[in-house]
Amino acid sequence: MDLIYSLPLDGTGQDQLCWNKLEKRGFSVKSFYHCLNPPSLRFPWRGIWKSKVPPRVAFFTWTAVLGKLPTIDNLRKRNMVIVNRCCLCKNDAESVDHLFLHCKLAKELWDSVLSSFGVSWVMFCQVRMLVDCWQGGLGRQRNSLIWKVIPHCLMWCLWRERNLRSFEDLEMCSQDLKLFFFQDPY
Repeated sequence: MDLIYSLPLDGTGQDQLCWNKLEKRGFSVKSFYHCLNPPSLRFPWRGIWKSKVPPRVAFFTWTAVLGKLPTIDNLRKRNMVIVNRCCLCKNDAESVDHLFLHCKLAKELWDSVLSSFGVSWVMFCQVRMLVDCWQGGLGRQRNSLIWKVIPHCLMWCLWRERNLRSFEDLEMCSQDLKLFFFQDPY
């Protein structure tokens, strides 16, 4: 408001409506919303919902990309009193991005899967960026069905392992987790 009040107005001239934010018809709520909230990263919905994975896995990936899975950091935001520690690496705080990208066990699984395709890379900082890039630039280079479902399957595998450790007190070693991923990801 201070910015608006600081604008000098001379009071002369005729009032007129103008809006030049790419709208040929003039002002719209949609154009104003996009002006206030510019889309910094498009949502990779097509790579999620058009993938050849079971609907429950697509829904899971969609929820992960939105950052809405019930990870410990999200549970704490809902006022649950719980120690925020990743049950996979037992070191860092658990978040969607940590669990699926930065956790030691997740990195090991990603490296194993990607090396089987002859790919080495630096991991993205966010799940959303990974899924967007995977279906975009990386997906164009490798058009196989297997390649396109890897992020879904790998994150689903890590989520299942996380839940087994959290709720069943069962734990697979990293080698068994890799075998599980390659044999039965769903």
